[in-house]
Amino acid sequence: MREKYVEVYRRRRKGKTDYRLRKRLVVSRLPFVSIRISNKNVLVQLVKAGPNGDTILGSIFSKQLQKLGWPFSKKSLPACYLCGLMLGSKMKDKVNSKVVIYMGVKPYITGSRASAVIKGLIDGGLMVEAGRETFPEEKRLNGSQIASYAKNLKSSDPDLYNRRFSNYIREGLNVEEMPIIFEKVKKTIIERKGVVE
Repeated sequence: MREKYVEVYRRRRKGKTDYRLRKRLVVSRLPFVSIRISNKNVLVQLVKAGPNGDTILGSIFSKQLQKLGWPFSKKSLPACYLCGLMLGSKMKDKVNSKVVIYMGVKPYITGSRASAVIKGLIDGGLMVEAGRETFPEEKRLNGSQIASYAKNLKSSDPDLYNRRFSNYIREGLNVEEMPIIFEKVKKTIIERKGVVE
């Protein structure tokens, strides 16, 4: 006896939407955070699901970090944390409920860029349920690990250092200053409550 063919929704086939999780989000009536990380940038949105479609309550695009003085990668772990911090600081007074994280069909990985965004959201003031043990270490969040790697590489293999950090060198940036610049940008975000002018 042949089994009946069950058609899989197009967005599920393409790996874009997890419909079971999506249904739970809609039924919960809680706002959710959507995290999208591309090859160059990060987009973090606070969204409210409704019967007529989703409403975006607030969003942060990692290119906005440039206006605050962040000259390094817009998709790195420190940039992801800063994006989460910006959205959290911007939306904390407008959202009174708990916030749910929605990553679609992508898995949540401990110490990943998505977990850095979530840490930033919590530090910014949003109520997000997440295990603290899944967050990256502080030295990875503020770029200290990248800075120490660059310093060691510069002294041990200058040619490899020049190849690996060629874009930053061409722009006149010193990778070893990343933690200092990170703290300045973080302070600016907190003072401005995530609003970019």
